[in-house]
This record gives sequence, structure tokens and C-alpha cells, in this order.
Amino acid sequence: MNNAYKAKLIIVGVLSSVSFFILLTLTEAIPEIPVDIDFKPFFLPMSLIAVVPTGCAAFAVSVGAMLGEFLRDMLEGYEVDDPIGAVGYVVGFFASAYVIGNHPLNKVRIFIACLLAGFLHAAIEATSFIIFDSETFYVAVWAAIGNTITDGLIGGAIPTIFIVPRLYGRIERYLGFAPKGIERYRKRRRQQAQTSA
Repeated sequence: MNNAYKAKLIIVGVLSSVSFFILLTLTEAIPEIPVDIDFKPFFLPMSLIAVVPTGCAAFAVSVGAMLGEFLRDMLEGYEVDDPIGAVGYVVGFFASAYVIGNHPLNKVRIFIACLLAGFLHAAIEATSFIIFDSETFYVAVWAAIGNTITDGLIGGAIPTIFIVPRLYGRIERYLGFAPKGIERYRKRRRQQAQTSA
């Protein structure tokens, strides 16, 4: 891995971290549903995951989102579930990158990937209730299902399927990557040009 590619990964990670932190700060105004069901803007890291290459770049987005959450937690104070939740971010986002693969415009894949990211993060974070808070299994399951719906579906899948087609082929060049599925991208551009002509 050369220095230029490492620099790209750092830029992607920082972009993910800072933008996720800003959006988290805005969504903190939405009241939390007991126990620990909240609304996180998963659409932002998921949109980046969809357009950057699967592998190191997707991992950089995942780690960046985790660091953005850590920055937010620094402002409001750390809780016992935060370190385990951090692992959930990385696992969830990185696994979702492989669901999308080389098909960033496939809405079904994006939808499934967002739900997977939400579920993995929520399920991993929910284990902390059982391990550290002595909560019941029922509470952990309730939190996991609730966060899968709020983060994976409402804050993830629904906005992401509309955002990715608008980012695709535009944001990658600023980050230094070629669009994923370049042949499909070129074919789509030719069709758009013929339609508008």
C-alpha cells in the first residue's frame, strides 16, 4: 500500500468521522426511547460505504464513524455500552460493504446492507446490557430490535437508497477513487445522455 493510497484512506476516515459527529450532534435532539433506543444517522456512513471500494476504504469509513461516535460521547460522557457499541459500528458497517459489493446502485442490496449494519451494531451493543448492566435478556432484545428499526431502517435504508444514486460517480473523484462497477456507470451515463438528447 503506497503513501498516496494511505492518504486517501485517511481522508475518507476523517470525512466519515467529522460528518458523522456533526449529524450525531443534530440527531441527539430526538428523545431516546427507553431502553437506549435512539436515532443515529446511519445514512451518512452507509452512503460512503456504497460508493468507496470494498476493503480498506470501507474499513476506513467504518472506523471513522466509530471515532465520530466517540467524539460525540466525549461531549455527553461515556457510558458502559460505548466500547462494545464501537465494535458494533466497525463490524456492522464493514460487513454491509460486502453486501453492497460492486453494485452501489442496487437498491435491494443497499436496503439489506443498511438493515444488516443496524442489526449488527444494535445486537453487539445490546450485549453490554446483559454483561454490565444486569438487564434482562428481554431488555437487550428490545433494544436490539428498536435500534435496528431506528438506525438501520429509518436512519439508514430509507434515506440511503435515495442519496447513493445522487452521490455515485460524483464524490469518488474527489476522494481519488474510480466509481464502483465502472462499466455499469458508463452505460448508465450513455443512456442518460441519449435520453436528454
